[in-house]
Amino acid sequence: MGDTDDLFDIYRKDHAAAAMTGTALAAALTETVRRSFTLIDELCADVTRALAQARYTTRLAPTVVDRSTYVRLDRHSESFRDYLRGWSQQRAEKAAGGMHWEAQILVTDHRRTTVEVGLGLAFEWPTGAAEAGLAFVEFWPTGQGVALPAESREFQRGLLACIIKLEQAGTLASVKGRG
Repeated sequence: MGDTDDLFDIYRKDHAAAAMTGTALAAALTETVRRSFTLIDELCADVTRALAQARYTTRLAPTVVDRSTYVRLDRHSESFRDYLRGWSQQRAEKAAGGMHWEAQILVTDHRRTTVEVGLGLAFEWPTGAAEAGLAFVEFWPTGQGVALPAESREFQRGLLACIIKLEQAGTLASVKGRG
């Protein structure tokens, strides 16, 4: 390999072979979205357990919004699964398209006051690796962003920062109080 053009040609061929297309890409996109919402559910449950003494509960709201179409769906419904399959297939066919969703985490304090913490989610295109792609999550109240699944602990810290911000504003109150 004496010529630098050979290296670029090799790179392009390797990259093209690794890139997913068609039904494999659609399945990977679907899995990325599904796994991300499942992980957020689990992280919210962990935060609820950690804040048990303060008597906070957190859970991912059942409805999500596809920002490209502004369609609101219950992520536990069959219509969501159908929509997600079609959504993924369209993006796979075009190899482009919006991958931005909105969600809310519902935070309830001991007084049963519930506040929505808005989330923006952007899903990365799967690269062909065995693992599904990543989700980038932004907490709207604080602007903090984290990449899931790699920064799961940072996601929990980000959610806690939102709760503290809501406490400071007087919207939520811990049973223990902050002093």
